Amino acid sequence: MNDKSKDKIIKLAISLHSNPGIYAFLLGSGISRTAGVPTGWEIVLGIIRKVAAVKGESPEPDPKEWYKKRFGETPDYSKLLDKLSDTPVERAALLRHYFEPTEEEKEQGLKIPTQAHKAIATLVKYGYIKMILTTNFDRLMEKALEEQGITPDVIGNDDALKGAMPYVHSKCTLIKLHGDYTDTRIKNTSAELSHYSDELNALLDRIFDEFCLIVCGWSAEGDIALRDAILRCKNRRFPTYWLAKGRITGEAPRIIQHRHAEVIYIDNADQFFTEFLENVKSLKEFEKPHPLSCPLAIATVKRYLAEEKHYIRIYDLISEEVERVYDELTFDRFKVEGVGINKDLFQQRMREYEELIEILTGMLTTLAYFDRGNNAYLLTEAIERIVQSQNRSDGIPKIIDLQHYPALLLAYAAGISALVKKNYNHLAAILLKPEYRDLGKKIPAIKILNAYRVFRDSNKLVPRPNAERELTPANNHIFDVLREPLRSYLPGDEKYEEFFDVFEYLLGLLYVNNEKDADIERIRAPVGCFGWRYCEEEQWVSSPIQQFIQEGRKQGENWGLFKAGFFDSSVNRFSLSCKKYDYLVEEERKKWPC
Repeated sequence: MNDKSKDKIIKLAISLHSNPGIYAFLLGSGISRTAGVPTGWEIVLGIIRKVAAVKGESPEPDPKEWYKKRFGETPDYSKLLDKLSDTPVERAALLRHYFEPTEEEKEQGLKIPTQAHKAIATLVKYGYIKMILTTNFDRLMEKALEEQGITPDVIGNDDALKGAMPYVHSKCTLIKLHGDYTDTRIKNTSAELSHYSDELNALLDRIFDEFCLIVCGWSAEGDIALRDAILRCKNRRFPTYWLAKGRITGEAPRIIQHRHAEVIYIDNADQFFTEFLENVKSLKEFEKPHPLSCPLAIATVKRYLAEEKHYIRIYDLISEEVERVYDELTFDRFKVEGVGINKDLFQQRMREYEELIEILTGMLTTLAYFDRGNNAYLLTEAIERIVQSQNRSDGIPKIIDLQHYPALLLAYAAGISALVKKNYNHLAAILLKPEYRDLGKKIPAIKILNAYRVFRDSNKLVPRPNAERELTPANNHIFDVLREPLRSYLPGDEKYEEFFDVFEYLLGLLYVNNEKDADIERIRAPVGCFGWRYCEEEQWVSSPIQQFIQEGRKQGENWGLFKAGFFDSSVNRFSLSCKKYDYLVEEERKKWPC
């Protein structure tokens, strides 16, 4: 393997690691070659020789031609088995020695999963691969997966396809395109390989459209229906990698050209997959969780806040974590260019964002709650840095907008924490002061740090069982995600719900306040969970939101919120924002089945 191929392997490893679950393997007979498993056609020729032996004749030098002359038809796998066996048990016994190893063969390492099979199974275990297509009849892939504790959903015929679990819900789907050796319906002849059922074709159309593809051990010769399925796919938004051993001939160049596939020349499948897995493991090791656990990070922030002399240490601690998160967010792992969109990928990226900022969330909530005022600027700097951590903006809007999800979660978590303690200066550092640079122009970060902007076209994609039926699925998800990080400050679920709702209402008020000169009809302010939680008039009048508003009006200019600079420190400005926002909330409720 030359250096150019090694560079391509590294590139592929990075892509796979950055996009878990969107690659599919297409495996041909070459993947099982080193295991000593014969190809389907080699088995047919072997059975023909057995038939000839029963007839007392020699089929050499061309068993296929002998069979055609002797029986007047092209060799057919099922008919061949019928000539040598009468029952399914006899057929299975006849085929077993082609695929199942004897003790001697096991000692020789034959007919058992190869290093390639084992490496692929490990990639499945890690969550990188969920879809495997194979033209092989053997069960080496299944055995390798079982060794890793994985039971794949196997589709080997149309009956299995009808009852199969949707692949989006499967840990691993293994599609045996030409069947399994224990089933006499396996495909071998040119006629059998020339067409698939409508159901299988429909499934393949989806797979070749929705997955990146890695092809190994498949020559594209003879498999007409599979070849046609690949060529039917007009979409080339996802990459294809073609692993080639030696010169590429026959129909393969046509498919490579059609898919714009990148060719990687390999010595053999075992060597490639072993090296490939090592590269992926290295990337996985590199991105292990932060050595400072979340509880330890929170305890460290508390300790530093206890004494002012630690102001440099707390600055370094939080700044280093912000930079770590920023670097991760701007790396290829979260790229947006060339990334397709489906529910699994969208939800996977959301989970990765949530995991990535876990420690920073703990740090900022602790700072917002316990700090006496000297370090509020760190909240502003953190929000500004993370909200600006975007990859390039060329891509699908849903994925581009989702880039602001980490900053949104941080603003919610730290903001609610500050609100609970009535640390309004810290709340201002989170909601008023951060700015976002958009095409060289600075705008208040609050304009994009709300669920409406981040999930405006993606509400139904959030990881909730009935997201399409919920009125505010994104807000509901944020509510669930932040419950544990904020439990130390809000032990009771009822209090947590109250402060969450007040925070979302305040977020909407600020959005409206920033649109001072806009006509009310043109403002699309975000409405959170409170919109449906207090849908009835009686619920709204007695809600914690109304109590919050009444507290502000009662205290007037002495209210800490005004002193911190909210609503231009004006009671009238606050009242006007409430009036406008309440109107918008009511208009939104009219669209809901409250």
